Amino acid sequence: MHTGKCLVAWIIVSLCYIGLGGALKDLKEGKIAEPLCSNCNKIQRKCTVSHSGLFCKNKTDKEKILFSHSLAEKLYNLDECVPHKYNVTGPILDWCCLWSPKLGCQQLAGIYYQNQSRWRDTCEICLHSCICDEDTNGVVKCSPTAGCLAALGILGILLSRSYLWS
Repeated sequence: MHTGKCLVAWIIVSLCYIGLGGALKDLKEGKIAEPLCSNCNKIQRKCTVSHSGLFCKNKTDKEKILFSHSLAEKLYNLDECVPHKYNVTGPILDWCCLWSPKLGCQQLAGIYYQNQSRWRDTCEICLHSCICDEDTNGVVKCSPTAGCLAALGILGILLSRSYLWS
């Protein structure tokens, strides 16, 4: 009975090892698809950003984009759409939006998302995710902090006037 379980375990481990070896071989030969940058030039005038960030539709994809503390070797060459502070550590399946003051609002297309015919021209979906300083009409967005400060300023002026009149 023990021998049967050991044999099954050995077969499973062997198949996994062979499978990983095959995957590594494919990776070296460039057969495995990798995430690619979409062409987001047309949306840059609609979205200026002052902070960096990211949004991924798929939670698993987001877990593969890590904050990079150093200039370590990167798995993929995605400098045109991934800010230097992030490192893509594995294949992305769907899509992610990344933004920074230097790069603007960018889209990273995963291996399944690339199966769509016009995947290179779908950056518009990132306008909803990127934290733009302006809306799509070019009007500067007011942050909640700025709105609170403005309200406090107006309240202060009104209170000082009522104090002076009494």
